[in-house]
Amino acid sequence: MHSFWWDKSVRLELGDAGKFRDVKSTREAVECLMLRWPHQDGRALAAAKRVCLQALEGKVKTERARRAFIKAAEEAHISIRSQ
Repeated sequence: MHSFWWDKSVRLELGDAGKFRDVKSTREAVECLMLRWPHQDGRALAAAKRVCLQALEGKVKTERARRAFIKAAEEAHISIRSQ
């Protein structure tokens, strides 16, 4: 069985200033990217969506999805507390 949980969560400041969310899995990352992301454009965002969905299908490793998610956050200038 494929594990979608990440070894280390990614803590992002999403929404109101000072409110952080811990993203612990590829499923949570997809939910953030699709529904909670502040900007719906950008190369890293498109790549993160693609890679995370591939990870859910078992086509790529979850660590690759995590790295793509972090790059999308950096592109969107979202504050990241853990990497």
